[in-house]
Amino acid sequence: MEEKVIEIDLKALVNIFRKRWAWIAASTVAGFLILLMVSLFMLPRKYTSSVSLYVNNLTSVSLTGDVNINDINASQKLVDTYIVILQDDDVLQQVADQLSTPMTVGELSGVISMQSVNQTEVLQISAETVSPELSAEICNTLAEIAPSVLQRVVKAGSVEVIGSAKAPRHASSPNVKLNSLLGALIGLALSVGASIVIYLLDNTVKGEEDLKARLDVPVLGEIPSFDNAAARREHHVQSK
Repeated sequence: MEEKVIEIDLKALVNIFRKRWAWIAASTVAGFLILLMVSLFMLPRKYTSSVSLYVNNLTSVSLTGDVNINDINASQKLVDTYIVILQDDDVLQQVADQLSTPMTVGELSGVISMQSVNQTEVLQISAETVSPELSAEICNTLAEIAPSVLQRVVKAGSVEVIGSAKAPRHASSPNVKLNSLLGALIGLALSVGASIVIYLLDNTVKGEEDLKARLDVPVLGEIPSFDNAAARREHHVQSK
């Protein structure tokens, strides 16, 4: 069974893009404006606040008074352990009980994120909500609870709060610029893709050379195309 090979004439394809440039440009602008409007007026504003904790391998430091590479490695490993502990439902319930805005453990788990900062001994706690004040309150509450919880559970190492979380002034999401650019790219891709599909599905003969390429036979004659009334009149006069 022979496979049908689809040949693409790049020159013809470029001509298609030239003919449809206005449509392609309009689709690109439309995609940009649609996602711009969605980002500005439909997607909820969210605010991210953060607080940092310094994790220290207390046992080794207290005995020697010096910090060595083993202490740093132990502290970095403690960061991962602390993250798991602080994400526990019982800990999050303690946070929820102290918040001014009622939240469930599930809701807290969805807005809180924790990570090691660049693989260091610093543990960063972040919260993203629709309220800048609530985001900061969640971070500060968890940071206040963390030292006692971690010392009780791990019984090794220590953690110190670095500063406090502040209510952010600007929203962290949605990213209006990125979304608008994405909309423009989607509009451009769809319009270009549609142009290519239309080109591939177009089986009309474009001219003498196209006919020769399709049938591989010589062309014996060509019927002129009457594009306007003037051409028709001229042909009528010549026929007389």
